[in-house]
Amino acid sequence: MKKVMNYSISLLLGMIITFSVSGFFFEVFNHPQTSSIFSIAIVSIIISIISLSIFQGKAKLYKPTILCFLFLVFYLIDFRDLVNLWNIGSYSLLILFIILCHIERIYYLVAFKSVLGAAVLLACWGYLQYLGCLSSYSEYFTLTGPYHNPAILAIILSSLLGAILNTFILFYIKLKKYRKMLVIIIAIALFCIPLLILTYARAAYISLIVSILYCLYLRFVTKKLRLKQLIYCGSIALCIGVSAGALYYLKPKSADGRLLIWKVSWQMIQDKPLTGFGKGGFAANYLYYQAKYMGRPSTSTEEKILAGNTHLAFNEPLRITVEYGLIGLFVYLTFIIWLLIPSKSRNSVTITCKSLLAGIAIWGFFAYPDQVFPLLTLWVIGIAFIINKKRDKKYYELPYNKYSKIAKIAVYSLTIICLSSQLWNKWEAYHKLYICLKSNNTELPNTLINVKKEMKSDINFVYLYSQILRANHSNIKFLYSIHFLETNFPTPGLFLIKGDYLKEKGKWEEAEKAYKLAAAMMPSLQTPRGKLAFLYNETGRRKEACRIAHKILTEDVKVYGFNTFKLHRDLKSIFEDKIK
Repeated sequence: MKKVMNYSISLLLGMIITFSVSGFFFEVFNHPQTSSIFSIAIVSIIISIISLSIFQGKAKLYKPTILCFLFLVFYLIDFRDLVNLWNIGSYSLLILFIILCHIERIYYLVAFKSVLGAAVLLACWGYLQYLGCLSSYSEYFTLTGPYHNPAILAIILSSLLGAILNTFILFYIKLKKYRKMLVIIIAIALFCIPLLILTYARAAYISLIVSILYCLYLRFVTKKLRLKQLIYCGSIALCIGVSAGALYYLKPKSADGRLLIWKVSWQMIQDKPLTGFGKGGFAANYLYYQAKYMGRPSTSTEEKILAGNTHLAFNEPLRITVEYGLIGLFVYLTFIIWLLIPSKSRNSVTITCKSLLAGIAIWGFFAYPDQVFPLLTLWVIGIAFIINKKRDKKYYELPYNKYSKIAKIAVYSLTIICLSSQLWNKWEAYHKLYICLKSNNTELPNTLINVKKEMKSDINFVYLYSQILRANHSNIKFLYSIHFLETNFPTPGLFLIKGDYLKEKGKWEEAEKAYKLAAAMMPSLQTPRGKLAFLYNETGRRKEACRIAHKILTEDVKVYGFNTFKLHRDLKSIFEDKIK
């Protein structure tokens, strides 16, 4: 019976790996980001039901399992809203982590075959988009896979390729006896690598290189050869440095933009160095700090052009420091180093997983792993595999009797029931809104009200909800939504909406402040300054209006779209005679 249970869990784990790539539920609101959460959570709940028998015996608590679990709670859970969709997915990952740590046997071959299948699926998706057979989920990028950004496609593919190539390295001698599997692995790797190159994602390239180098280090450098270890570690560091330097020239503007983000982030750290701004604090505060930075006399014209509407730190240690302070950074780095330190027993599964985690950690220095749920899923599975292999004879055993057994089963069952109920409620809300938007239903305002309880902390939903409230003149609720977004996810567009509303109400000074803040957040954006020009013209401040209009009409435009054309047309119709 246990063998059947273990094999069933391994099969379902393979489904999770596949769903981390594509998801299953596409008919949900914002499905490029939410589909994988629903899919992974559902399969995790099924696994938890099957594995109920694991918790019927004596409870053995291993120190590494406890430490990892506590860290994952700290890292994954957003305590501002315990029942939002992200947290539902995170709870599912935590349950999956506990099960994988305690299961007697994991069929790693099943998991590896799922990795192969997921890589092929992802590569096919990408190639079809590249050839124009499938549409992208982004208006700016052709190649995104099932996601909204090519960077996510690249890191997921890079992680899967890392697992495939490292397995090839570690099991090459055994694979020579199974020629068919060897050929399949080589063919899949050769099929996927060109697509990874086509993404032009530098951080994913470095991640894959480091993953392979770390695998080679763990496999071939023994503990006794200290000098050789130092040489190898130095070579890896040199490789990272050279690769980062060389890849800088692939997209120099993008790299300069990240350097600007890191500069501004340093200002945030200086204000709250020890404890930080809390979970989500970077997204909630970064653009305010960027606006202040752009107002400095020392800020260069190049930096003003580079400043974008971002809520991502593009550096995980930096984000951790901003949100949790130096204390949080210490905890994070300690955990990552502890995970990656070579263990005494260097079995192939542990080496493969550590190499996967090394690649993800390196990607975190240039990107945003905390925002990519499919990547977090692979990360949690990798950690669980390491802990499962790391179990030793030392453990804490909880009291075992009839009552403790009943209590454990009751708590476990109640957790599954509550999680399932919450997940169902979320799915109903996200599905209902998706159907309503797809059908252009006139019932959208009523639908938004009905699903608000389940989606109140979803940023995309709140933006949509606030626009409907404004159209329906629900002033109090509209202002509440605007305040929520100002506090949690400010954007230049948000302050344009706020400025327009205040202008309609005749609150000129407050509207001016909103437009100015939008312009300061992203100086290259012309719309906020254009609205200031219109506001000044209407309130009799024509000299200031003409000066702004002249600057807008004569400067180079970063992206010239229809909105820019319309703005220039309107400015010319009002100010053309006055600014000649």
